[in-house]
Amino acid sequence: MTHERFMPFSDAARQRLADPALADRLHRATILSLTKRDHLAAELPQWEALRRRARRIKLHTLTHLDDYVRQFVETARRNGATVHWGGDAEAARRIVTRIARDAGVRRVTKAKTMLGEEIDINAALESAGIEPIETDFGELICQLAGVAPSHVTAPIIDWSLEQVAALLEKKGIVHPADRADHALGRSQSREAQAAELVAAARAALRERFRSADMGVSGANFAVAESGTLVLVENEANIRLSTSLPPIHVALVGIDKLIPRLADLGTFLTLLPISATGQRQSSYVSLIHRPLNRLEIVLVDNGRLGLLADEEQYDLLSCIRCGACQNACPVYRHVSGGAYGGVYAGPIGAVLQPHLGGERRYAELPFASSLCGACSDVCPVAIPLHERLLEWRRRLVESGVRPWSERAAFAAWAWLMGHPRLYRRWRPSPEWIRGLVQEAGPGEAWIRTRDLPVPADETFAQWWKRTRG
Repeated sequence: MTHERFMPFSDAARQRLADPALADRLHRATILSLTKRDHLAAELPQWEALRRRARRIKLHTLTHLDDYVRQFVETARRNGATVHWGGDAEAARRIVTRIARDAGVRRVTKAKTMLGEEIDINAALESAGIEPIETDFGELICQLAGVAPSHVTAPIIDWSLEQVAALLEKKGIVHPADRADHALGRSQSREAQAAELVAAARAALRERFRSADMGVSGANFAVAESGTLVLVENEANIRLSTSLPPIHVALVGIDKLIPRLADLGTFLTLLPISATGQRQSSYVSLIHRPLNRLEIVLVDNGRLGLLADEEQYDLLSCIRCGACQNACPVYRHVSGGAYGGVYAGPIGAVLQPHLGGERRYAELPFASSLCGACSDVCPVAIPLHERLLEWRRRLVESGVRPWSERAAFAAWAWLMGHPRLYRRWRPSPEWIRGLVQEAGPGEAWIRTRDLPVPADETFAQWWKRTRG
């Protein structure tokens, strides 16, 4: 699968901000999800207590992760599964492709999995001569278009209905002649048009489900005490991908572990409300004793490094609901593609520097208004705005910020430390404005803002005149 070339956030955001229709689509979709989420959360008087409980469970699991990983491996193997360890993305890809090659697999149906995106499993399968087929509708559209998903739970949240229809027609999944009597925007409601496109994709996938040799999924949760995988969905494609093929490979991040089945109810209440504004998801599958061959690949890929970070290890408690993306005013204007990684929005801004390198993603922690809306809606109560501030401090202290910015602040600090020189040199407001607009490090800042009108006198002049 070919994704878009990496582009720095500032460039990608500028490109997307030039498309007002994109922001309009994102705003309508995210506000709808948030409104439904807020309505359902308000119906539960225990909502905040559930959030606190979920956070306690996750943090307890993370602080005892070695014990729970060991317990999960033992119980899953007793249940009949084979468990592998993928230390990094390359190791995980190698395990999956080896399983497929050894079994003579030609076609793989793939359920939606963010970890699969993270390790780019599709590219590995294609390189091995194996055809991966996305079965989630949004992920299928992304695969056909060769682009990365834009949202954790809604991969094509920034696509219009017309764009989806045009792509499916181009790929021969929907034929223009079949839709001539009810062209988009004419005799059908948009809901009916969307249902028609989904039905066409489902029909195209049906035969591929039957002919698949292997299914690949992720897992929303992995229960240590019972070795159970928990998969939550609305389309039933995960259930088909994990039950029809003779081999099921589950990619499971070690951060997905929870201790007990009794803990599951808390998360199954929080997740659907936060993700899609539903009281409960359409399908919840608990895979305990596999009917067919089950291969579980436990994946680290930077998670243990993050676990050792005393300030930010709680990021591993994220349950991938996407609520923080829906709430973020920055995300709602630029979409997930601007972030340059698998994870976007506030969680991506703090997670991608850990998983993908702080220099590559140094701009992301600054792509926030710090309004705190993300922290307010997080179902596991991660204080995301605090984590963003911590990243900003780290990046400044490590010197990752642009040299022009560092030089400007260093020069200003030196000048302010020498008051006599400052008073002698003190530039006029007009001179500062001209410098900033023409070549200064603040040029990008001033491009979309007005400098305030300067006061008639400086604070030092006022102090001297009035004696304070």
